[in-house]
Amino acid sequence: VKIVNEGNEKPSQQRAAGNDDNREFDKFWSEVARALGYLDLDLRRVKWPEDNQLYLGVINKTGGDTAKLATKLTPEQIALFRVMVDEILKDDRNAEQGVDVMSALNVTQLWLQAAAGGGGAGGSQLPNGTQAALTQEQQESVAKMSKVDKEQTLRLLCVDGWLTQGDDDAGKLRLGVRAFLELRDFLLSAAPPQSRARWEKML
Repeated sequence: VKIVNEGNEKPSQQRAAGNDDNREFDKFWSEVARALGYLDLDLRRVKWPEDNQLYLGVINKTGGDTAKLATKLTPEQIALFRVMVDEILKDDRNAEQGVDVMSALNVTQLWLQAAAGGGGAGGSQLPNGTQAALTQEQQESVAKMSKVDKEQTLRLLCVDGWLTQGDDDAGKLRLGVRAFLELRDFLLSAAPPQSRARWEKML
């Protein structure tokens, strides 16, 4: 996938076209989007509230949500990302303000206790009340990741744009621009009501 800041791309495209008309810029990318459609690819835009900039992304329309994640991620890392997403989508407050890293990671440690008590298969109710689409095996594999591995994975997810972390003392995790571009349909279907309404305007 290729994600770029629209403001950075606009000058180069306008120079190539010999004009600075925004309508020509939009027409150019509309033609690109139509061409990509034949390859099962989609060109999406999102106005990112973190910096109030527009971003463009070329997205793979085939495969499930997991297939859209970078292949360099291990199954355990992908499962940890899903844990973070479920925590963020738990309610409107989390979706807007983000989740505390340590609190979210502590949830995964409870899974070992739940598994030892016969917690059941995928889709079971997690200790924090979140309904996650993870199998029991995935839950256990995430729980067995070391604290260092989890923290390194979260940093990688932030670098790749799947998550973003506040630079204040709280340092809460929120969804990144790449998540909104590539997982748009899933996020809108799973988001709490107020966040869904806000995100629909953004996407």
